[in-house]
Parts: sequence; structure tokens; C-alpha cells
Amino acid sequence: MQTRSLAVAAIAAALLVPAGVACAQTRNTQRQPAAQQANAPDPGPAEWRDRSDAPSRRHWDTLEGKPASALDGLTAWMNTDARSWADLRGKVVLLDYWATWCGPCRAAIPKLKEMHSKYEDRGLVILGVHSARGWEQMDPFVKKEELPWAFAADPQRKLSAQLDVKFIPSYFVIDRNGVMRVAGADRNKLEEIVNALLSEPYAGPGARTLEGGWPAPVEKKLYGQDFRGKPAPDFVVEEWLTNQPDTKEKVVIIDFWATWCGPCRKAIPELNAIQAKFRHDAVVIGVSDEPAEKVREFMAANDVYYPQAIDTQKRMSTTIGVEGIPHVLVISSDGVVRWQGYPLDTSDPLTPEIVEQIVNADPGVQARRARRSGGG
Repeated sequence: MQTRSLAVAAIAAALLVPAGVACAQTRNTQRQPAAQQANAPDPGPAEWRDRSDAPSRRHWDTLEGKPASALDGLTAWMNTDARSWADLRGKVVLLDYWATWCGPCRAAIPKLKEMHSKYEDRGLVILGVHSARGWEQMDPFVKKEELPWAFAADPQRKLSAQLDVKFIPSYFVIDRNGVMRVAGADRNKLEEIVNALLSEPYAGPGARTLEGGWPAPVEKKLYGQDFRGKPAPDFVVEEWLTNQPDTKEKVVIIDFWATWCGPCRKAIPELNAIQAKFRHDAVVIGVSDEPAEKVREFMAANDVYYPQAIDTQKRMSTTIGVEGIPHVLVISSDGVVRWQGYPLDTSDPLTPEIVEQIVNADPGVQARRARRSGGG
């Protein structure tokens, strides 16, 4: 592997209705991130949380990174057979504490409908928990509005007390392991939070297994920051030296390389073979930080059978902190890095078998195959 030094780069106030009072208040947006416990999951950006001066904020911070509060005080369940977090294991849950009489709660319904439609197949469960006041109206309201996600009522205020809900709507996001990840979530960040948690690897009970699932990360030196199991940084290039490939519903394999790099040249036949074998389901893309003409000269004199681009600004590679090349990311169609590292690493080489495992588990590839087999 060839190494060289690379530098590492570094909405408006919302209406909230007090849970027992029909009035609205505004709150400002700044917050310091909560202290993270050892071995606690990544809390995500501070901007995911609702306002720093919310009456419940200090309590909400203590809930994060711990098992979510029990649901045993809820009743009048609708649109679900779940009654506990064990029943919801393997799902990302957006808990919406709301009421039919709450104007801001009703105003949020179109967005919740959109998120339910968009993310249900990926494992999102929206659970609307009605406040004690007026909970009897929940059933007729949900049926009249034809709301398809899960609902329950909290007539004894048991869950409300555990979560210290003083304003509605209040949002809580629980991960696939039943851990409270964001308590008092910012309503403008809900989709961002949900998408991030759905993209996290999960292999526990209730995991959605697609022909073997994703390959397990191997302990090794990466020569860069570890993005495995995390959303990939934005992929940006300065210029395409070939036609820009179609990456929709495909696995993308990005190879950071250079013409002067011996191991990079050695990896090209392997990447050629991967591109040829998985041409319908994956795209290999070579990205160099060299001038376009230098790379074109190399391509003219050598057999390179996959798309090429340059980025002399090294934007994506700098975000990753690449210290050695070739450095490869294998990114599934949902934007998550499923394999990363030196493709010729003897402890964890990028083989056709690894790529096949990722392709077979990829949601975009699976969706496209399903449409094809069904004639769609």
C-alpha cells in the first residue's frame, strides 16, 4: 500500500402546545450536546435535539443512550400488534406524543404520512401516543383521517411522566435495539434522524435478512477514518473522464487511486473483474486527484474498464481522511458504507464474494430484481 499525508477537513422556532393546556409557546434552538456515556451509541448532531431551554431538556438528555421507557401504561392500541419494545425490536420507532385537539400536532400529520410511506419498508414504525386529555377521540379521528401508522393512548399519563412531556407534539426516536437515541427531537430534523438510524447496521432479533446480510467489519488498519456501517460522505468529482455512470439502485465501489501508485495499478485487474461480473448491479468508479490529462494518458495505455473521474480538490478523500491508496469504499444504494479499506489487504481483501454478498443484501438491487421478476 502506498501512503502519503493528507489533511483532514474538518428553523424557525416551532409552535408547541403544553400537554394539558391549549396554548402555544416558542422556544429557541441552541443546545450543548449531552455528555456521552462510555460505550453509548453515537448521539448524532446536537441540532437533532429540540430547544435548549425546553422545560424537559435536562431530563431528556438523561434518557438518551439507555433503553426506552416501558410502554405498559398505554391502551387503546390501533394499527399494530406490538405492545412492548421487544415486539418492536429491529425497527426504528418515531414516537409522536400528540393529541387530536392540538393544532400543531394535526399540522404535522402530512409530514408523518410522507415519512410512513417512504420509510416503512426500510423498518420505520411511527407510534402516535395520545395524551390523557381527550384520548377517547383518538379512535374516531384516526379512522376518519385513515391514518395508517400505529397509535395508542396514555390515559394514566404514565409514559408522559416517564418522558417528562410538557409540550406537544414531542418526538422521541428509538433505534432498532430499543435504545432511546434522540429524546425531544427537533421536528424539522425527524427525517434526517430516521434516515440515519435506519442506515445503521443491525444484526439482532428482527433484523431484515436479505440473502445473507452485510459482511461483518474486520479489525484492520484502514489508513483513514472508519465509515463502515455509517452514511458515506457526499460523492463529488471535478470532472468525469468517461461517461458518468448510472448508479440508481446499484452498489457503488469508489477507488481512490493514482497513476504513480504501484499497488493502485496492481488492483486495476481485480476491479476490472468485479465491474465485469456485477455490471448490472454495481458500478466501480476510479477517482484520482491528478490532472485530467495525466489520467487520460494512463487510460489510453492500460486496460481500465470502469468509469473514471478526477477531483484535484480531494474533497471526498479528505473527508474520509485517506492516508494511503488505493483506498476503496463499497457503498450500498441506501448510502451506507458496507466495506472499506485497501482492496488487496490479505486480512480482508475486496473479493467478488464480498461484493456479491453486498449486492445480494442491497435494498435497491433487491427492489429492481423484484420488479424485473414481477414484470414491472
